[in-house]
Amino acid sequence: MNVDSQDTEQLNQKHLEVLHCICKATERNISEENISLRDIAKSLNLSESEIISISKYLYAQDLIKIYNPLFDLDEIDYCRVSITPKGRAEVKNQVTQNDLDPTEHLFDSTMNLVEEQRKKRFKVLCCIYKSTGANTEKHINLSDITKDTHLSESEVLSIATYLLEEKGFIACDSLFGLDYNVGPVWITPKGISEIESTKEPKNQVTQTSNVPPNHPFINESRLQELKDISSKQSKFDFSKFIRLCEELNSSYSNENYYATAMLTRAIMDHVPPIFNCGTFDNVVGNYSGGRSFKGAMEKLNSQKHISHGFLHQQIRRTEFLPNITQVNNSPLLDWLLGEIVRILKEESVKQRNT
Repeated sequence: MNVDSQDTEQLNQKHLEVLHCICKATERNISEENISLRDIAKSLNLSESEIISISKYLYAQDLIKIYNPLFDLDEIDYCRVSITPKGRAEVKNQVTQNDLDPTEHLFDSTMNLVEEQRKKRFKVLCCIYKSTGANTEKHINLSDITKDTHLSESEVLSIATYLLEEKGFIACDSLFGLDYNVGPVWITPKGISEIESTKEPKNQVTQTSNVPPNHPFINESRLQELKDISSKQSKFDFSKFIRLCEELNSSYSNENYYATAMLTRAIMDHVPPIFNCGTFDNVVGNYSGGRSFKGAMEKLNSQKHISHGFLHQQIRRTEFLPNITQVNNSPLLDWLLGEIVRILKEESVKQRNT
């Protein structure tokens, strides 16, 4: 890391504010060992050039340490800093000389940003734990963490580097540190212990893993209609159909979007005989269910290409994962199921009249 050498001189107000900000972030052990350079700039309302210049000066004076996986101080998104013993002594000296902390007004904003940073670290670690569980053989890519946590690429890389190098909570297979584009990471036994022994992240994992984040894909009242009407005498056995619907709801509620798309396709392939058709294409083209129903089924049928891709696409050098927008055909599928309920009710009425 190239830093211009500078002669020791009296710290100006901005130098002092940055040093106090770093000290406050670490002295109460809230942000652990270090704090993001970007967060300091945001807390003190400093420009990028100002925080870089000040940090270079404080580093040259041995008042702070700088951690950066890219070995470039100008990339402040990836820089984290901590205070040195000399820096901490300088802060105490300034407070003593002034009989009070001249930057006390920074306390609230500094505590807020380090608390936010701590939560982001927990969030990333919980995301990895959610993906891999207690299995140290499974891994997750940083790009997937970005999607799941809604953090920026730079934040995820910075936090993951911290969890890897400073805490040992995660591991990677690169000898040169993390690479956002190619490097998978996995949780270590130490990381598992941290998750399972710390109250806050454990609660986060429990909430993320066990509470369904989505409403049911198939409306519960519609599913109950199917169960009620299919329990009556019919030429079809609906047990598999009902189970497919239940598993679709379970998969969708737990964000298993590959399974959601595949089960939707399975239901489409399963029900044509109810319409006296051989395939779902026949249902779309030949069933006399009205213009609106036909239009809805054409849209639903067009989505089978997404499921087909999920089922048959072979492994590639790069990949993207499905999301809720891609697989949510719930209203169209409900129209299909509603028509099935109507057909079954009509058959029931005919049976009673014969």
